Amino acid sequence: MSLITFRGEFLVRSLVIALLTLTANTSFSAPPAEPIADSHFHSANYAMQGIPLKTLIDNYMGETIARSVVFPLPLQQKWDRFEHYADDKIAPNYYLGPKAGMYYYSLVDAMTASDYLKLSEADRKRLDPMIVGFNPMDQYGVNHIKRALLLFPGVFSGIGEFSVHKEIVAEKIHDDRVVSAMKTGQSPPPDTNDGSRNSLYNPSLKTIFNFAAETGLLVSLHSDIYPVTVTHDGKLLASYPDRPYNAGMKQLCRATPHATVYWAHTGLGRFVRPAADHLRRVSDILDACPNWYTDLSWDIVQQYIIEPEPGMPSLAEWAAFTKKYQDRILWGSDTVIFTKNRVDANGNPVAGSLMPIPEYRAVIGILDPLWRMIGPEVTRKIRYSNHIRLFDAARAKVRVWEAAHAADSIWNFD
Repeated sequence: MSLITFRGEFLVRSLVIALLTLTANTSFSAPPAEPIADSHFHSANYAMQGIPLKTLIDNYMGETIARSVVFPLPLQQKWDRFEHYADDKIAPNYYLGPKAGMYYYSLVDAMTASDYLKLSEADRKRLDPMIVGFNPMDQYGVNHIKRALLLFPGVFSGIGEFSVHKEIVAEKIHDDRVVSAMKTGQSPPPDTNDGSRNSLYNPSLKTIFNFAAETGLLVSLHSDIYPVTVTHDGKLLASYPDRPYNAGMKQLCRATPHATVYWAHTGLGRFVRPAADHLRRVSDILDACPNWYTDLSWDIVQQYIIEPEPGMPSLAEWAAFTKKYQDRILWGSDTVIFTKNRVDANGNPVAGSLMPIPEYRAVIGILDPLWRMIGPEVTRKIRYSNHIRLFDAARAKVRVWEAAHAADSIWNFD
């Protein structure tokens, strides 16, 4: 999950944004040659600051993005005044920087639904809202999802993006460590040897995924492909690419074979960088999990693809991978639309705001070198057709479930 303004290290990207900004009044007046769907878009940040959906459609999507998911970030960054973050000049609204933890903000699903229901029918058809405000490590998490469907029928198509293993984020969540509540003598899950709060082996995930299969809800899952250790302010202390989480991912999909899942940015992130055999590991999971998909999202990850560093898979290898799995890959911006509060070089506070439109749309062009290599037919599938196929099917199935359960009470579930 990214704030695109964080990418000063990518010179090429910066030049693209600058050029698009200069030509903003003319560059986006015409629709693209091919429709595009954004399968990974965060409509609010870690302080629940976000974008009205009508503004998203009219100003940001325009004629450029035909369809988009809508998922706020599920976690609220705690603002602990005893911490005196940034010398109290600004409030924290991003997960990197503050020492204070984070917690699941359940009201955000009602905020999304209320805004969505104000839209015209034509506008609603362009958005695919997702349920995010539940704790995936809580056996009661599924009840939150059920209540969101029953309270707001006709709105949601999926759940997520939510995280299991996520660099820094998983360790900042105000929650119990997995081992803390276990019975004496019980063996911890194999992916919690570091004292993690989250586990791919948690039975709550199986409950949630099986309910998603029952209802037709799509699942957007973030889980890093291997562990890293990072400080609260973003310093990488250790990286363990030789300890991939493949086994945990595969046991989860075997236990919930009918859930349709798309795995965020092939398990990569700001600090989880692609190892030389990264695509082999991703292929291993996709081959073992026939109902699983993945997305090529987050500008940092997209930069790994088009400008790989030594020891990373080449662009040609990524092209071969996307051709092989062309029906199981989605494209997304992974934009967090409300930017980070910061203190400038002169010590002055600068409040975050909605991301400039050209900056959001600039992400569309980052993977152009990959699209040229794989050709227009495969590109169209990844950037548009796969999204439409999956989300249209999810909408239809979820609406049937909602109609069948319209009389259910939200107060008590079996």
